[in-house]
Amino acid sequence: MKLMRLTNCGNGFDANVLQSKLEKLGIRSLIKNEIMGGYPPLSTCAVFVDDGDLPRARKVVGNPT
Repeated sequence: MKLMRLTNCGNGFDANVLQSKLEKLGIRSLIKNEIMGGYPPLSTCAVFVDDGDLPRARKVVGNPT
């Protein structure tokens, strides 16, 4: 299986809430922190899922496509 980016979250709390929702549906996910350059450093969290779970996971975040 290949990991696909599901969405970006503005912070770790939102990413963990989404991960909990996905886990309740049996969808495993991975959260990666991404630090972008600039001053001060800006960071976001990206949530990844297996490509086979992507269609169901998109429904959880409200993006069916």
